[in-house]
Amino acid sequence: MPFSLFRKKYFHVGACTDPGKVRKENQDSYLCCGSAGFFLVSDGMGGGEGGDRASRLVVQFLSKASLMPMKNLSGVVELAYLANQEILDFAAKNHLRGMGATIAGMILAPFQPTRGMLFFAGDSPCFRFRNRELTRLTTDHTVAFAMGIPENQLPKHLQGVLTNAAGCGSNFFLETQELDIQSNDQYLLCSDGVSRLLSETEIKQILTSDLSAEGKASALVDAALDHGGPDNATAVVTVFDSLPEITPDVRQEELQCPDLPVFGKEDDDVTPPTA
Repeated sequence: MPFSLFRKKYFHVGACTDPGKVRKENQDSYLCCGSAGFFLVSDGMGGGEGGDRASRLVVQFLSKASLMPMKNLSGVVELAYLANQEILDFAAKNHLRGMGATIAGMILAPFQPTRGMLFFAGDSPCFRFRNRELTRLTTDHTVAFAMGIPENQLPKHLQGVLTNAAGCGSNFFLETQELDIQSNDQYLLCSDGVSRLLSETEIKQILTSDLSAEGKASALVDAALDHGGPDNATAVVTVFDSLPEITPDVRQEELQCPDLPVFGKEDDDVTPPTA
């Protein structure tokens, strides 16, 4: 549902995705729902039908958070666990091995423009660009990070191997982080087909440019393609203007809003606004 706060249009969002120059299929999925302040990138794994299906299941399940009002942003966590189980069930039924998908998402508080929540699993990162400083807010759930060593020091068969993602089984977890949003902040969600190819300097140059949010997302993906594009590449950029005042209509909505949404079976076939 569209919230009064988000109708004030104090942020702009752009997204771009490309299969890259090597892979025939694009197994990345994304969601941009500005009217609900909800943004998501998911990078599928498992090859063929497995990876594509996994990322779409992540988007399908988590998109429900963009369709139902809630004060407590942690309501999105339950949806991630439901997506994890759905991927496991689909993989078992169709005899697919290694099926899974990363999660990198951001949900804005519908009644407090300074608040939001970041949630992630896998190695699709989120960056914040504030006061000309780029900060990576997420940590990779990979073998390399768990061992505390650079990827290139691992044997090739362990490089880029995930320790956590939707579909990985009972050990799956969704990491969350409260966001303190300020005027003129920019946030980048992307698949590793962008983050592994671009240096922080290159990312900063694009985010510093005068391009629109859509133009910045496209420029990031184009830069990844210029570096060879060996993987699917997806970028979602959210650019904030001056944060608005909290008006009486927003306060009234808050009083009527439940703490957590109620999810039922009738929601299972929800189609994401963008994927």
